[in-house]
Amino acid sequence: MAKVGFGIIGCGNIGPVHAAAISQVRSAKLLAVSDIDPQRAQGLASQYGAQAYTDYRTLLARKDIEAISLCVPSGLRVEIAEAVAASGKHLLSEKPLEISTQRIDRIIHATDKAGVLLGCVFQSRFAEGTQQILKAIQQGRFGRLVLGDAYIKWYRSPQYYSSGIWRGTKKFDGGGALMNQGIHYIDLLLYFMGPAKRVTAQTACVGHKGLEVEDLATAMIEFKNGAMGVIEGSTAIWPGHPARVEIHGTEGSAALQDGEIVSWQFSKRKPIDAKIEAAIGGESALGSGAGDPLSGLKTEGHRRQIEDFVRAIQRSTPPRVDGREGRHAVALIECIYKSAASGKPVNV
Repeated sequence: MAKVGFGIIGCGNIGPVHAAAISQVRSAKLLAVSDIDPQRAQGLASQYGAQAYTDYRTLLARKDIEAISLCVPSGLRVEIAEAVAASGKHLLSEKPLEISTQRIDRIIHATDKAGVLLGCVFQSRFAEGTQQILKAIQQGRFGRLVLGDAYIKWYRSPQYYSSGIWRGTKKFDGGGALMNQGIHYIDLLLYFMGPAKRVTAQTACVGHKGLEVEDLATAMIEFKNGAMGVIEGSTAIWPGHPARVEIHGTEGSAALQDGEIVSWQFSKRKPIDAKIEAAIGGESALGSGAGDPLSGLKTEGHRRQIEDFVRAIQRSTPPRVDGREGRHAVALIECIYKSAASGKPVNV
């Protein structure tokens, strides 16, 4: 089967991660990249034998490109995504799809209308530990789900926020510790626990000057299945700690840390349990974003998701994380922000 030709729009911090991941997928090939900075575009293109452009529209005119990795700042995605869809190319966007559900709905509408696939990068869903917990939930091993918690206690330096004029702004970042950083683990929490019903939250900016967004947030969640939970997120906690999701039920509990299972306890044992327990303490295949967004990040998670997206293109089937799946976490975070602003609970 012929390789799927990829183009990357946006060659900043995450663009090179996509380029490296695409190069590791046998059924994909990076053909072109685009960035408004010509040196940045040419630098990335030269590493992979691709063509560099400064105008993404020129890239979209190429017939040999079937799929686009969208890696521009969050608040700049909707117009480009609509152009990608109109060009007839499949779209894989970095998280969040956009900074609001209203703008995400525009992207979903555009891709639906064009008949192209839409995927959202939530690479933590592709970790082995994530899939083991999901399987145990589906098998009923947790009994009734009681508590589901997400803890994202990270650190981002002042230099991180000053490295791009869009960072820490409502217009382009959409939010702070939750919308930009914690969203991966908020997505996992919903992936495991199901939809949220109501949220009560508070946010603040305590460790950074000049930000328009939060670097500290807490939220109490009521899920539709009757369970409860907590989200704690920050980028002001030095030196940063591994992100953690905990799932607790009447018959079992498990915890996931940077994509790896660190706790696995069930009232009724199964043969698979010994294998999972023996692997506890191993190094995360996905890396960690605790203290720096790139130094601890590995390409494996992106490789797995891009491989899934390519398979979906070749088989004309939905990707595992489509646009509607990518919308859920943003919808919850919007409600968290509304609750924090009003001081009242908000129905999701």
